Amino acid sequence: MSVLDVRRHAERGLGTALTPKGEVSAQALRDPTYTLVVSSPLERAQRTAELIGGRLDSIEPGLLPDIGGSQVFGPMATLAEWRALLRSEPKARAFADEQLATWARLAGRVGQKERVLAISHGGIIELPIVALADELGVAIDGPSFANLEGARITYDKSGRTQLELLRGVDSRR
Repeated sequence: MSVLDVRRHAERGLGTALTPKGEVSAQALRDPTYTLVVSSPLERAQRTAELIGGRLDSIEPGLLPDIGGSQVFGPMATLAEWRALLRSEPKARAFADEQLATWARLAGRVGQKERVLAISHGGIIELPIVALADELGVAIDGPSFANLEGARITYDKSGRTQLELLRGVDSRR
């Protein structure tokens, strides 16, 4: 089984990739044991990956897909709102499926018992996480993901098998 940790980037700064608080928060999650560390092309995601994983192995454009603007679906305060959008908007479902395929490709780049860190962005991770939770029958709720939050997805030969939310800076291995 391989494991993919997909997280939202740390708090972004004005004129810098991350705020000082974002830098400290990402460093608190430092874990150099990831086999593969990837990020979206944006500098804030790259810097977050470097701080958590101790390096950046590659930039993954699929973690920042062109969805017609960053606010195409609008702001959502809760995972329940993302779920409602997923169920009512065909574009949202297609987007979630596309991201889940990207994540599976990333997890497939490492061997069994190896781990991948992928740093992306808010709504880009929320829709697929909600879709995956529904697929696996995992009850999730609460607010939309804050900086550095996301999910841990376990894959085996048959595909996605487990989902665990990563909340707060204390959400480590």
